[in-house]
Parts: sequence; C-alpha cells; structure tokens
Amino acid sequence: MELKFEDLPQAVSQLIKQNKLILNAIHENGCSENQTEEVLTLSRICELLELKRQTIYSYVSRGLIPYHKKAGKLYFFRQEIEEWIKLGNKTEKIEGVSFNPRRKFKDRKFKKV
Repeated sequence: MELKFEDLPQAVSQLIKQNKLILNAIHENGCSENQTEEVLTLSRICELLELKRQTIYSYVSRGLIPYHKKAGKLYFFRQEIEEWIKLGNKTEKIEGVSFNPRRKFKDRKFKKV
C-alpha cells in the first residue's frame, strides 16, 4: 500500500486508534508493562512462611523448596513458592539453580554402569 502525503493525517489517526485498542486489551487481560516476578530473600521468605532460617536452610539442602542461588545467596520467586505451597509439599526433590560464570567444568570421565 502506497501512502501519499495527503493521506498521512488519516493514517496516523488510524494508528493511534489501533494502539489504544491494543493497550486496552493488554490492560484488560491483566498484563502490565512492568510485570516482573517478585524475588524474595531468605529473611523475606522466613517472614512469608513464618519459619526459622534454619528450617529454610534445611528445606534447601534437602531439595524440598524451590530456590535459586547466586553469589552464595539464596533467592526465591514468590510464584514458585506459592505453587509449592498449593501442591502441599508433595513434589519430588527440586534442584536449585546455581551459576558461577568463572567456574571451569571438567570432564570427570565417569564410567557408564
């Protein structure tokens, strides 16, 4: 479609109307531009679950609670914790995510059994 200079005001007004419709649809569906997952620290997760730090550490070491570890600190995503609570802690062990970009991985040459 080829636009002429005379058609630009009408084309711009159509684009503005379409943009408003799209934004309204996004807001109606509950999506927002700044929607980010809430990250909880160890102290915050203790408050939320009303558990002691040692209990949370125990859950993490046994792989019972979803967690993420970065730079030696534990982090929890609120959505993952809420799902974990809804499931009633009946899930299998959960592996935490630990990432160290400086670590060099070596092939340990395990033998297949």
